[in-house]
Amino acid sequence: MNDLGKIQLLAAKYGGYVLIFFHTIGLFLLGAEWRHDFVFLTPYNLLLMLVVFLLASDRPKNWTLYMAPIVLGFIIEVIGTNTGWPFGAYTYGTALGPRVLSTPLMIGVLWWVLIRAWFDLSGRWTQNTWAKALITGTAMVLMDVMIEPVAIELGFWNWAEVEVPVANYISWFVLATLFARATAGGNTKNPQSPWVIAVLTVFFAVLNIAYA
Repeated sequence: MNDLGKIQLLAAKYGGYVLIFFHTIGLFLLGAEWRHDFVFLTPYNLLLMLVVFLLASDRPKNWTLYMAPIVLGFIIEVIGTNTGWPFGAYTYGTALGPRVLSTPLMIGVLWWVLIRAWFDLSGRWTQNTWAKALITGTAMVLMDVMIEPVAIELGFWNWAEVEVPVANYISWFVLATLFARATAGGNTKNPQSPWVIAVLTVFFAVLNIAYA
């Protein structure tokens, strides 16, 4: 086994513990009154998650479809940021790192990780492709409900309206479902899928409680 193979094996076996460790630190840094001093670390955490998840993944049959959610997610966010469609009028802050066309590059990573992890997990309950895509879309909307208050508090993005528009949640469901279905041919098993979902769910749930 070459060095890369050993690293991939370690990521598959221990990557979840790495995610727990850094997200626990993140809860300490972002859960207290000094949170705005450390929010700049967020894109590095997303990048770490990308690397761990990518290394732990089984080799996909179609790399183009496997990585496509990054591009699809980024493109729809560029459209949304610059036109207000389909999510509603919003703007990104600087907390998520470098931006292109007013859109953070890391936002595509969030789309990718959530779609790949949820689509993989949904395979434990059904083998129907559309059913897995619908589960993915539904789960991503539920996660977005948790993410929104935290993202607004930390300045990831801001809405023109006082409340998050309903169109945002409808669009997340429709687009996540369609993106998951369109890239289903790139799906592959990943032992880190349950870890990613569990860690992110706990992370945002705890921050919601802290900010309440």
